[in-house]
Order: sequence, then C-alpha cells, then structure tokens
Amino acid sequence: HDEVQVSYDVVNLYPSVPVKEATEVIVDLLNKDTNLKQHTKLEILEIKSLIDICLSKCYFLWSDEIHEFENSGPIGLSLMVVMAEAFLQFIESKAITEALHEQPPIHLKSFLRYVDDSHARFPLMDSANKFLDILNRQNRNIQYTIEKENDDKSINFLDVKVMNNGNGKYEFNVFRKKAITNVQVKPTSGHDPRMLDGIFKGFVHRAFTICSKNYINEELDFLLNVFSENGYKENELKKIIEVRKKFNQQLNQNVGTRNIKETPDDIKPTITLPWIPGVSPKLRKIYRKAGYKVAFKSNANLQTILTSKNKVKLPKNSYPGVYRIPCTCPKVPPYIGETRLKISTRTDQHKAYIEIEQWSNSGCASHSRYCE
Repeated sequence: HDEVQVSYDVVNLYPSVPVKEATEVIVDLLNKDTNLKQHTKLEILEIKSLIDICLSKCYFLWSDEIHEFENSGPIGLSLMVVMAEAFLQFIESKAITEALHEQPPIHLKSFLRYVDDSHARFPLMDSANKFLDILNRQNRNIQYTIEKENDDKSINFLDVKVMNNGNGKYEFNVFRKKAITNVQVKPTSGHDPRMLDGIFKGFVHRAFTICSKNYINEELDFLLNVFSENGYKENELKKIIEVRKKFNQQLNQNVGTRNIKETPDDIKPTITLPWIPGVSPKLRKIYRKAGYKVAFKSNANLQTILTSKNKVKLPKNSYPGVYRIPCTCPKVPPYIGETRLKISTRTDQHKAYIEIEQWSNSGCASHSRYCE
C-alpha cells in the first residue's frame, strides 16, 4: 500500500508524431518480425515507400488559407494510429530502460497506456516526477503532462475511478465527468425495443465489468434512477439487472468448464430491416416462421439524409501551384505565374492591383494597363 498512482497524458498526440522518425521505428519492427512473410507479400522497402507516399504531405485549411504540417500526419487517418502507437511504444520503452539505469534507479511498479493516456504506479511521488522528465526528453515533439492522485489516494483514469484502499488492494468505480447530462434515448423514440434494452444492458455490463463489489449496487441504483427519469419502466430495468446477476453467478460457477455451443439462431440466414413501429414486429414473426433471423437498424437521420451526397470539398483553385490567365489580346501569350498561396487568392490579388491601379505590383496588372 506504500505507493502512489499517476496518470500521464500525451499533448496533441497525432499532430505531434514525427512521421520520419516513426517510419524508421515501423521499419525496425518489420525487420524484427520473423513471420512477416506470412502476413504480406510486400517487401519492407515497398511498405516504407507506401508509408512515405501516404504521409508525404499533410494540408489543413485555416482562415481560408491552406497550410502544411511539417513532418506530421493527418488527424483521422487510420495509418496514423499505427504510427503513433509504434512510436509511443518505442520512446516509452527507452524511457523505462533509462529510468531503471538512473542512480538510484526509478522503479515503476506498473505502466499501462490506452491511446494517449497512461496509468502508472511508483513507490514515491518524486519518482513519478522524475519519470515525467525522462519521458519528455525522449523526443521534443512528444510531450507528456501528469495528473497525480487525490488526497484520498484515488485518481480518475478514462471512465474508471481507481482507489487505493490502503490495505494492499485497489478498488474501482465508474467515473463520470460533471458535464454528463444523463439524457438517454427515450423509450418513445422510433427504435426497436430490443435496441433500447440493449442501451441499458450496455451500461449494466460496464458496471459489472468495472465496479468493485463495494460499489456495484451504488452504480446500479444510479442507472435505475437515470433511465427511470428518461421514461423507462423501472420493473423492466430491474428484470434486466437480475438476469445479468444470474448470468454472472453462473459464469463464476462454470469458469474453466464452459463450452460455447452453436444455437440454431447462429446458423440461420439473417435479414436486416429498418425499424418501423407497429410493422417491424409483425415482419419479424413472418420471417422467423420462414426460417430467417431478423435484425433491425435505425432509419437514416436528418443529418445522414442531407449530407450523404454532399461531401465537403475545397472550392476550385484552393491549392498553391502554377496558374494560367488568358488575355483577349491576340498577339500576347497568356500570363503564367506560380504562387505558394491559394491560386484563387493570388488571382484576386491581381484583380485588386488592377482596380487600385498599382501596376508595378503584378505582371498581370502591368499588362492590363496597356491591354486593348
């Protein structure tokens, strides 16, 4: 029980990952993978070339101007998840090795990370602070912040409140931010009732998965109150909880002896239908009699309907590059220029110089002065 727990958080993870260095880490991992040929027919140099192509340029639009990230990848690209994970594992491994070779050594009791949030335990808080310094000197782009445990020896990590009970054990409870409104999908909404039950079952499953025995009933009472306030029938909610409790009891009794058997429903063909109140339950009965398993999905919402064929696109000439402005003069060739601005911005500048008669500021404006 003589230990402290802290949480480390990476500042702006994905924009901060240095692509060139991360690519070298990926290549090194591939070289160490003895089973690589079983996963892909590509050579390592070919994989590296593909990564370089995918991450060679990263643009973003800000205040109607196009900017480029230097040595950084785009947020939201699935490849960047792999790059970030590999690079964090690399620098954290180096940091842990360096910490163990400090004089005196910094002993980490545990270090676990999920995406950019890490939970760690140390004998002393001073060790946690020193390890933060070691993390932050591994790479200037990747910087960590630290959150320390409260006076009651607890810390909030992701959606879990981790508590040191002082007796050599940790206890857990669900953590919610104060901004949570507790508003849930209403039972009167146009969804399959089983889907609505599934929402509550998901919260109940999380409660049994996260909460220690001392906190499970408190969490279940909270869920009952929230869903009751949202219009659900309390008796139905209690039935769902009781079913889950019995399932847990059976699970604990049959640990190591359970056999998962295929049920008849698992081998039936499945039909997916939109949920229509009053109609869908009748269709389910008809299809079941015909030997089909029926699954329902929600109808498209207004946002999906309006945006499905209206993807956001950059306007014309929104990139830097070479541009061509033709002239009505038969003997004069078109004006050709190159700009690092958006082409549309540069052409607007030419127009402005012509309007205010600043002929010397633009070759295009200078020509238009004497153009017939």
